[in-house]
Amino acid sequence: MSPQPPSARFGPDRSVPVSAVPPQNAPADPTVGEPGAEPSSPDTAVSALRSGIGALRRALGRAAGWGRSLAGVLSVVTTTGWACLVLLAATAVAGAHLGWQEAWSAAAVLALLVGTSWLWLLSRGGHEASLETLEARVTVGDNAAIYLTVRNPTSRPLLPTRMEMAVGPGTAVFAVPTLRPGAQDERGFVLPTGRRGVVTVGPVVSVSSDPVGMLRLVRMRTRAQQVHIHPRTVRTRGALHGVMKDVEGAVTQELSSSEVSFHALRDYVPGDDRRNIHWRTTARTGRLMVRQFEETHRSSLLVLLDINTRNYETAEDFETAVSVACSVALDAIADGRQVQLLTQNDTLPVSSFTRLLDASCEVGLDDAEDCDELAREGCVLHPEASVLVMVTGQGVEDPVLSRMRTLTPVDIVTITLRCGSRPLGRRVLRSMPVLDIDRIENLPRVLRRAM
Repeated sequence: MSPQPPSARFGPDRSVPVSAVPPQNAPADPTVGEPGAEPSSPDTAVSALRSGIGALRRALGRAAGWGRSLAGVLSVVTTTGWACLVLLAATAVAGAHLGWQEAWSAAAVLALLVGTSWLWLLSRGGHEASLETLEARVTVGDNAAIYLTVRNPTSRPLLPTRMEMAVGPGTAVFAVPTLRPGAQDERGFVLPTGRRGVVTVGPVVSVSSDPVGMLRLVRMRTRAQQVHIHPRTVRTRGALHGVMKDVEGAVTQELSSSEVSFHALRDYVPGDDRRNIHWRTTARTGRLMVRQFEETHRSSLLVLLDINTRNYETAEDFETAVSVACSVALDAIADGRQVQLLTQNDTLPVSSFTRLLDASCEVGLDDAEDCDELAREGCVLHPEASVLVMVTGQGVEDPVLSRMRTLTPVDIVTITLRCGSRPLGRRVLRSMPVLDIDRIENLPRVLRRAM
């Protein structure tokens, strides 16, 4: 029996063209999907990536919030609280593994203390506090008061609470009694003004703590304020007028035809100002003679405050030096002169009394370069100065002062004021007056002796 053709064996011809059958190992066409499915595109992938990044950011934000909350909770635990927790864990382990009845008793007591300590941190109401300083700027030795008012703005009584207020390096602790609705508690504090500087007052905080001291919760009630304690200053009453002449200034060796310091007469040259012709000499000599002048520097004061620690015997001597430098500068500002006040580290603002005194509150001693280098740098920065006043301590050596005078221009009037314990004294070093001063009240008399 002869074999039948495939068409006869399987019925009607249902064969598929060879070209329409995909090879078994051929890669699938990525553009072909399931029936009814839309083909994928790059925009869809980017959208999915952005959604994933957004979800990751939200998860990280929630984790950071939980971390901050956990840190806030743990921040109320004091060192004593952590020690109690460690001791609680140690006694519990000892009781469980060693069977000590004493350890279980200690663990029970510690667990009771730790468990009830949180009850003391429950909110005790909404106290409102206001802090007021009579003056934000005072002078050393003046009386300064701080007034604090704590009130009850609620409609229910507020239980007693404990508050603290930072005053400079110290802390004032006080108790606020029970306040009825609308009642307030007022109290005053004296601000120490014995030292120059910037004192931070506040913030006022209410403190909640358990009797053992394991937990401490601080709630801020006011913001911090700053009080500037200015150095003591005196008016010199124009003691330097003899060396700082507003009209003449400091004479130089340069000649000019239009100044106020008369020098000599010379022959008329075409182009000279005819207003400078000296007619009496012209009539006597028979030829035109004009006045010749010397150029002068405009009256400008340069005050240098030495902050080198080695040049001062005590801290009080440096406070006197700060007062002397500020007094000389303020006197020049009041008279309308140009003035500059420099230290080894900074240039103090001299646009107004307040700015200068505020900046002087932050000036302190430092292991800086010596005063001779300060004088050299000051003259380089301000060559227009006609008078230089160096304020230093009595610990400075004479060779340093001599070198300082050689580093300053010859046409600048230089005066050195040394602050210390030695009484008033005056001597001349390389044509430079060197004066000793022990108290700021003696400054006007010392400056008059400098002329």
